[in-house]
Amino acid sequence: MRGGRALSSALLAFSTLAFHASAADIAARITARPLAGFSASDPSRVRFGRLDYVGGFEVRADRREVGGLSGLAIGDGGRRFLALSDDGLMVKAQVERDSRGRPIGLSSASIRRLRTTKGTLSRAKSTSDTESLDVYPGDRGRPFGVVSFEGRPMVMVGPMDDDGFVGPLSAIDLPKDTRQLQVNRGLESVAALPAGNGLGGRFVILAEAAERGAKTDNPPGWVVGGKAPYAFRVRRDDGYDLTDAKVGPDGRLYVLERSFSFLAGVRCRIRVFSLSDIRAGAVIDGDTLLEASMSEEIDNMEGLAIWRTAGGETRISLISDDNRAFLQRTLYLEFRLAAP
Repeated sequence: MRGGRALSSALLAFSTLAFHASAADIAARITARPLAGFSASDPSRVRFGRLDYVGGFEVRADRREVGGLSGLAIGDGGRRFLALSDDGLMVKAQVERDSRGRPIGLSSASIRRLRTTKGTLSRAKSTSDTESLDVYPGDRGRPFGVVSFEGRPMVMVGPMDDDGFVGPLSAIDLPKDTRQLQVNRGLESVAALPAGNGLGGRFVILAEAAERGAKTDNPPGWVVGGKAPYAFRVRRDDGYDLTDAKVGPDGRLYVLERSFSFLAGVRCRIRVFSLSDIRAGAVIDGDTLLEASMSEEIDNMEGLAIWRTAGGETRISLISDDNRAFLQRTLYLEFRLAAP
């Protein structure tokens, strides 16, 4: 994108940001490294598929806890950042922006382990393999958070605390079929459904890949949270697996997908689906908004957020899971949904 030098200068002003943590939280020091553009070969390019690249940065920290990020929620018109690691940690921060509204770093950040109504979430991987996060309005105006777990399929819901973290979680009932999911390719996505048409208070959950013994490669999904949960599938093609999902302000379901091969490397894709297509037994297919490869600034993209700016623009934010590995990166990317 144009103005890469100005963006770099602005980022340097926020290059070292300390966490303001309470005694119960984890303190760390975080830095943000700017991305000149989304295209590695043409940083000035803005349009990618049906999205316009707004900005992004690489997150670095002196604590391993700021890693493995696989869930993301953006609120307050793009200022509030809440990410979820794959081992039960929440990272809360403010998104710093330049005069043009481009993201340039994170500030006022703190880390906290998820809690259930029985106490702090266990550190055992088998019970803390958290993958997806969504925030939605409650019946009385107080927002709630919903979290999906992969290794042992679970979905848990809790009220948002006044400080912006998800409060004590309680499990909701899931269909018995979820027990057939693969341990490392299970519930990767949870998306709160909007009020209206009897959907309020219910969730779409999606598996990363087809369950054990399935006669299809299409990964399963369910609508849960009501008296009559039901199953459907998402059409799989070109080697992509599902990694996150959210319902956008336009009432459509956005799904983030990822693939990896030794020949093609890492790729990511975003598809959008109509909620009206989600019916018991249906196989849904969507339109592709973005497809990116190693030619673009991507990594293991796992977290997705859809939100609106104060001016009414729909923005799509992505976060990558670096697996806390030396050769991988934690990236925050932001796009604008282009007019049709």
